[in-house]
Amino acid sequence: MSEQTPRSAPGARSLPDNPNLDWLRKQAKRQLEELRKTDPAAQLADAQFELAKSYGFSSWRALKAHIESLTIEGQLFDTARKGDVEILTTLLDAHPDKLLARDKPYEWTLLHAAAQNGRLAVVDLLLARGLDVNAREKGDDTYAMHWAAAAGHLDVVRRLADAGGDVVGRGDDHELDVIGWATCWDGCDDAAHRAVADFLVSRGAQHHIFSAIALNLADEVRRLVAANSAALNSRMSRNENSQTPLHFAARMNRPQMISVLLELGADPLAVDGAGQPVAAYATAQAVDRPVMDAIRAMTMAELTSAERGHRPSRGAPMDLVASLALADWETAARLVHDDTELLKSGGALHLLAKRDDLRAVKWLLDHGVDPNARWGYGDAEATALHMAVWGGSADVVRLLLDAGADPRIHDSQHDDDAIGWAEHFGRSEIRQILKTHATKS
Repeated sequence: MSEQTPRSAPGARSLPDNPNLDWLRKQAKRQLEELRKTDPAAQLADAQFELAKSYGFSSWRALKAHIESLTIEGQLFDTARKGDVEILTTLLDAHPDKLLARDKPYEWTLLHAAAQNGRLAVVDLLLARGLDVNAREKGDDTYAMHWAAAAGHLDVVRRLADAGGDVVGRGDDHELDVIGWATCWDGCDDAAHRAVADFLVSRGAQHHIFSAIALNLADEVRRLVAANSAALNSRMSRNENSQTPLHFAARMNRPQMISVLLELGADPLAVDGAGQPVAAYATAQAVDRPVMDAIRAMTMAELTSAERGHRPSRGAPMDLVASLALADWETAARLVHDDTELLKSGGALHLLAKRDDLRAVKWLLDHGVDPNARWGYGDAEATALHMAVWGGSADVVRLLLDAGADPRIHDSQHDDDAIGWAEHFGRSEIRQILKTHATKS
């Protein structure tokens, strides 16, 4: 369904002749000035939405895309994405200089657009006309092959490789190479993406530890670490918060890989670039059980060591999280007794609420943890209620509300309350629980 409303929509204005993006941006700024006369808090996004509606479009993105399509470059990229070889041929015949056109804002080539959308016939046409198979765009510094691999289009990846495309693709901004783009994103754990990875290897690409983890290749992970022990502590790029292999395995829901990495000596208390431990990445209890077991083993060893007067327990908040996650109430009580500030340091309630651990959340609340304390997770400071909404646990949400959690508190990044988070994550049951609570209070 098109995002543009019917032309007969009441009140819709007609666009002027030959509109362009500069004109559109100026119109949005004028619209913002008008909105702020009655609403000083109005934002540019509000003005853009109102402007789009006035021209009969349901969103700013739809209006912008329509205007872009009116230019020759816009028509070329639109046609390349849709895969209409006949129209694209006609356009390029009429405007041969536009073969090298670049699409804003990241300067994609036509080959990038066609490859991402799996338009093999368009890829053939563009290569036949001489478009550089290894041209990079400027957003992620990638080839068209990176995007074809990420989308799981084996036929396009093969065609690009046959045309001289670099199957390794080192130097992208995410530092994943083409094989990482085929395996390391959400949604890449299917047969199509595995087939792309297998093809890349057949043409000379090599797995790194992150692609091997993504594909559950235990023997490959062991081989990589045996060949280079530093691989075990390698880091993803800054775009992925410098995750370690163990963080990545937890995020990708790979319990077998977590066990292998711990067996090889990975540190379960390692933190990512934002200071988050591995336990912060896991939500499913089956996924992080090996991590919790490893942390608990370290906890017990260091508690024993501390009794001998050697050193205090390391990573105390995660020691507490692991003890509670494993229902080791005795050790949890001991940790809190030995460090009276531990319950105030934050994080335990938030992480256990996120992983739907009702008994552990109740234990913390019973021991006086503030249900309204905000804690830094990723780029945002949020409450345990926000985290429970994210994790999707209606029972934990109810427990927190009964304990006095305030659903009106906003997080620091999105400036949204728990209801807003429920709407964002599509938690309809939780949203209703929160709204019902709000009407009663």
